[in-house]
Amino acid sequence: MKKPFLLLSLLLTFGLHADCAAWGTVGHRAIAEAAQRHLTPKAKAAIERYTGGTPLAEYAVFMDEVAADPRYKESFRGWHASIADAECNSPAEVREKYRKGRDGVTGAETLTAALKNYRELDDSVVLTYIKCIVHMVADFHCPAHVRYTDAHNEGKFDVTFFGKPKTLHSVWDSGVIARIHPGWSYERYADYLDNASKREIRRMTEGSYRQWFEDAARDVRPSIDWVAPGDTLGEEFMAKAAPLAEQQLRKASYRLAAALNRIFGE
Repeated sequence: MKKPFLLLSLLLTFGLHADCAAWGTVGHRAIAEAAQRHLTPKAKAAIERYTGGTPLAEYAVFMDEVAADPRYKESFRGWHASIADAECNSPAEVREKYRKGRDGVTGAETLTAALKNYRELDDSVVLTYIKCIVHMVADFHCPAHVRYTDAHNEGKFDVTFFGKPKTLHSVWDSGVIARIHPGWSYERYADYLDNASKREIRRMTEGSYRQWFEDAARDVRPSIDWVAPGDTLGEEFMAKAAPLAEQQLRKASYRLAAALNRIFGE
């Protein structure tokens, strides 16, 4: 129960411009729920010391819920998106140059490094770091939260989505997921997503945060050309967007589990 001040010092390391929520409540919680099912017994027990048995899904949108809270507003800015170059690579120098290191990948790396000695940290600090990692791993798989040095793809422009005015960003964040399976709970969505074989999971979870994000950047890159400002989006868009969104949700689920297992299960 030491070093509670570390939370503030690390949080203040970050900050840039605010990015909107990725995947919406259902998507974020589905990722966390599916991930929790793949925790090792050791990791599950260690994490429950800090969560008190509260499901990770309950913390999945913490960073969005406190986005306007003065205690977190400045600290969390910049954590919701990550930067890649035109070749979909995201080395530290690119992140530093274009986002001053204030991005999701760098945030996840920094908090994970701090959690190497999690037993020496204050319980509240550990829990906050867990909440952030749960959120950030999900975020950097979302099409609207991947940034490229040569393209503006955050989707902050107006479109019509099945007759309703939206920004493309909000379409990716929650519109696509809600449209695929209207009315589904996050638990049901987690059941649906969690269908990969052990071999597929091993392949998806190899590598580091940076490599996971670079894979996401390659997955998402073609979607930049799918939509222009003012477009009307319907079934033709969904035929491409739905498989991409669910692929990214699935990868994020297994990678989040792998991240937490590496931190708490070794």
